[in-house]
Parts: sequence; C-alpha cells; structure tokens
Amino acid sequence: MAIKSNVLVLLLNIVASCFTLIRCDVVEVDLGGTWIVTNGNKSISVPGNVPGNVHTALYKNGTIKDPYFRFNDVNYRWIAYDNWTYTRSLEVSKDITSKRQILLVFEGLDTVATILVNGIQVGKSKNMFHRYIFNVKGALKTGLNTIKVRFTSAVLYAKGQAKKSPYRVPPQCPVCVQRGECHGNFIRKEQCSFSWDWGPAFVPQGIWRNVLLQAYDSAVIRDITVTPTKGSVNVTWQLLVTTFIDAAEDGVTGTLLLSLPQMSRSQKLPIKLSQGLQKVSLPVMSFTEKDCVKPWWPQGYGKPNLYTVKVVFVSSSGKEQSSVSRNMGFRKVNLVQEHIKDAPASVSGRGFHFEINDLPMFLKGANWIPADAFEDRVTSSVLRNLLQSAADANMNVLRNWGGGIYQHDEFYSIADELGLLVWEEFMFACAMYPADQEFLNSVKEEVRYQVRRLHHHPSVMLWSGNNENEAALAEDWYNTSSTFSRYANDYVKLYIDTIRETLEEEDKSRPFLSSSPSNGVDTEMEGWIAKTPSSPYWGDVHFYDYKMDCWNVSGYPKPRFASEYGFQSYPSFETLAEVSVEGDWTYDSAFMEHRQHHGDGNEQMLYQAQKHFKLPSSSDPLKKFMDTLFITQVTQAQCMKTETEHYRRLQSELVQGKGKTMGTIYWQ
Repeated sequence: MAIKSNVLVLLLNIVASCFTLIRCDVVEVDLGGTWIVTNGNKSISVPGNVPGNVHTALYKNGTIKDPYFRFNDVNYRWIAYDNWTYTRSLEVSKDITSKRQILLVFEGLDTVATILVNGIQVGKSKNMFHRYIFNVKGALKTGLNTIKVRFTSAVLYAKGQAKKSPYRVPPQCPVCVQRGECHGNFIRKEQCSFSWDWGPAFVPQGIWRNVLLQAYDSAVIRDITVTPTKGSVNVTWQLLVTTFIDAAEDGVTGTLLLSLPQMSRSQKLPIKLSQGLQKVSLPVMSFTEKDCVKPWWPQGYGKPNLYTVKVVFVSSSGKEQSSVSRNMGFRKVNLVQEHIKDAPASVSGRGFHFEINDLPMFLKGANWIPADAFEDRVTSSVLRNLLQSAADANMNVLRNWGGGIYQHDEFYSIADELGLLVWEEFMFACAMYPADQEFLNSVKEEVRYQVRRLHHHPSVMLWSGNNENEAALAEDWYNTSSTFSRYANDYVKLYIDTIRETLEEEDKSRPFLSSSPSNGVDTEMEGWIAKTPSSPYWGDVHFYDYKMDCWNVSGYPKPRFASEYGFQSYPSFETLAEVSVEGDWTYDSAFMEHRQHHGDGNEQMLYQAQKHFKLPSSSDPLKKFMDTLFITQVTQAQCMKTETEHYRRLQSELVQGKGKTMGTIYWQ
C-alpha cells in the first residue's frame, strides 16, 4: 500500500508539473535567434541574431570588417544612413490563434521601426527605451507567418525631427573632434551612439532586446514592484508588492498568489479585472523580530541578503496561470541634506550623504558607461567580470551615466548579489531636449516602464534626472542665455513636470535628484536651475581641470560629494594593436588623432605627464610609442589616486565651510 501511495504521489506531481508547464501557463514563444537582415535596396541580405544589431550581423557574416578597426567608425557610417529590415517566418498552431489575446512583445527596438505581420502593420516604435506590446490577433494566422521589422535610419529621423522643431534645441551637432552625427537629442536613443568625447558614432539599428509571441485567454502579469519599508520596534519590516496585470477582456476573474519561500510566507487575493493593464496591490506583509529578516547591505557593510518574491495569477477556470519571480532585498535608503555642524555662520549650504538602513555611508566607486558600442556583445560574462572587478576593488557604488542605456537586467541582478549600489540616471545627457507633447508622452512611458522594471532591485538607490543638463543651462554651454526662459521652461517640463511627476506615481522609496551635478535642495529652492549648480556647498559636483598639476591637491574642490572627476589615458598597446596597423604606432599618427575625441587630449596627457616624469625618448619608434602609452597610464593613475585620496580625506574635514565629502565616484 505504501508503494502504491508513493507512486500515486509521484504521478500527481508529474501531472501537476505538466499542467503547470504545458496546459496552464500563458503561451510564450521566444522569437530570438536567427532573422534575416536586409538593407533598403535589398543589395545586402544576411542572417542576424536577435537580440542584435545590423553592424554585428554584417561583421559576423563577413560583409564588413571589425567596426572598431582603424577608421571604420567613419568608413562604415553608410550603415547608419541606410534603412534595414529584420524578417523571420513563424509556424503558428491553432492552439495559439484560438486565444483571445495574441501579442508581440518587444523588450527593445533600436529605434524607429514599423512592425508588420503578414504584410499588415501592427505597430510602430520611436523609443529605444520602451517595451512595445502589439496586438497581432487580427494579423496572425494558423500555419506559416512572416514578421518584418522595418527600421528607419536614426540619423535621418533625428535630422527630420530637428527640422520640424519651431526653434533650435542645442547642441545641434557634436564638436568636430568627435566625428559624430547631429541631433541625437531629438530621438529617444542611446545618446552616446551619436558619438561622445570617448566613443565612436555607429548609431546602430536592430532588435536589441528579447522579443516573444504571447497568447492567453485570461490575464498576464507584466511587472511587479517590491517596496520594503523599515518598521518600528514591534514591526521590523513591511513589504508592499504591487502587480501590473494585463487582462484579455472585461470580467476576467482569478486569484493572485504571493509567496516568499525563504520566509515561508504567502497570501492570496481574489481579483476581478477589466480589459487592459491595471495595477493591483497585495496586502502589506509585516515582519517582526521572530521572522529574523536579514537586511541587504552594500559591499563592506554586511551581506547583500536577497529573498525571492513570487507572484502567480491563476484564472478562475484553472486553465491558465501567469507567474513572475523577482529577487529583492530588505533595504532602506535616505539622501540626507542637513545643515553642517560647526560650519561658519556666514556660510550657507548643506551636507549631502546617503544612509542605507539608517547608517551613514561614504560611497566610493566609478561611473559606468556602455561596455560596448554594440549591446548584444555585452554578455553575462562581460558584466560579471566588470562588476566583480568593481567589488574586488572595494567599490560600493556605480553611477549608470545618463548618456548610455538603462542597463540589462543582469547588470542590476549581479549588482544586487555583490552589494553594489547603483546611482541610476534617466537617459539624458549634455544637451537641451524638445518639450513638445509627443516627446514628453514618450518620456513618460519610458520612465514608467523602466522604473517598474528596475524597482525590485535593492542595488538601485537613487533616480537622477539627467547628466549635466542643469549645469549646461545655468552656465550657458550652448549659447542659450538670450532665450534662457524658453529653455528653462522646457527643462522644468521635462525633468520635473514629466519625469519627477511620473516617478512619484511609481516609486517613493528612493530619492530623486533633478540633475547631476546639482545643488540638491538648493536647486529645488531656485526653481530647479541653480545659478551655480557646481557649488561645493551643496549637492554633488563634477570636476575636470587638465591644466592643473594633478599632484597639487589645492587645485581640487572641497565638495559635499564628488560624483564625476578624472583624467584621460590611452589603453595598453595590446588593446590598440588589435585595431591598428604598424604604420599607426606613433603618438602623432593619423590613427591616434582619429582615436582622440577630446579636444587637445593627446597634448594634455603629455603636458600632465611631463610635470613629474621624463617623456619617453627612445630611438626605437615602437618602444617610444609603447612607453608613451604607458606613461599616460601611470600619470592617470597618480592623478586619480591623488584626487580620490583628497576627497576621502575630506570626509572628516571642514575648511571654511567646505568639505565633509561623503562620496567619490570617478570617471569612468
């Protein structure tokens, strides 16, 4: 009898497993893998991976050589000016086409595209940072189907948008030394892909994140947000889990099941849904000392303890279910801006530091730019290596800079695991931006999606509106002073009335800074654009001076928080040798000038080096070149060491009201 009983239990488990995996789950078909990539006049047609982009597809198939090689960033600019189409076939069963709701879900399209199923247009995209969900119920058929994603050149699109603008939105083009493309601020795309002072302008196109076909009769969970709150004496922590659930039709009923397996806690909530996306919050969970909740701590302060939260929707019929699992941490973050004790009465200003779980912390780390110009090459191993290196270097924070991308899910998951805090910026940098309603609506959806996607990560400690745009406006970087009020109004519309307002609806558990650098609370008091947003008495600062003697600490500011600073160097000879030829191996070669995107950068590095070192003078040209590369690296290391130690020393110093520095994040 015992044997029969065990067999029965095993059989029931197998049936339950099959029911869950095959008959219950919302149908999802991964459409990643090989697509066909074709240019505008159909003269080029090659296989291309999804996720991926046109450049890597052409490179892998031998149509082009390494895009990084020598002058290829300019030689291959024709790729960015062409329009490219991704095509694939898909066999679809009756089980899928019979569902009430059939959707194509694109987690990332780069950037301007029209999507067709069997020749029928089902949607368009204009924002690299959206998740697009297109209803294909009327276009998809049982049997063989064709899906096309027709991309429009981002360069030409941005140019067209700029032409339609009723007034100039600067900068219209990058400075000449960057060899970039114009009007990147008119398109919601990775800004540095149009060029930067450290990187090339490839302006890629492609399906850069996952895509799937989704079919269901009841409802699917799109996102969940997880908000831990530190409690009082009797209640140590509280946890609010909110689901965003998409119903196929009005009147769908079912049950939401929430579980925390490590805590042996669960709850369920019967729900009735209207058609479309809606927000459903589960009852707040409370924890006491008996629950022994282990908080999440940053690197160097304790263990980054993580817990799994799982939410399942089960339809009343029992025929379908949708589930989402997220790792989260019990973590509280505060940005403290209080008057400095013992500061001279004549000095205004406030401190600026972060508290994690009520403990003040000195933050130390680096700014993060995209790890590759082509994001499909940023694999899990690349992210793991870089983030582990940051942890091994005793960093506890990374600033995800606003000129790149909202990072891949794995970036934040690894940061969670390693105890690395993330200063997260919205993707706006070093520019004015349009403020027409279409642009603002697109940004609003961008913020909503990205905040919901990243909300559960304990590593994400701060939302920042942009990189250096307050400073650009206040300090007249782009000749905006004659029409300052126009650009100031646009600035407030975008970062305050749109981004901040949307953020307050989505996430009140983290602080928000309108810009970096900014004067924090003083910026807000001055109407969101401070007269001197790089003041050492308030907020955070960015500091660069390539003419000073970097060993002389008297030349550095004494800020509350140094969120960006640094000195340039060249990479190693081994790195450059992979993308150059022997004729390029002199410091003043055309190749080396081409590689330098910062004005007078090569001269500045030697100028700084010769203050404390003898410049290489070998009669062997190759040795002289290699030694020169090395001396720029040694100079950079000493400069960064000196400046970083200066800021760390100021943690406990107050000099004429300046100092009490509580963070140092170098570039980059």
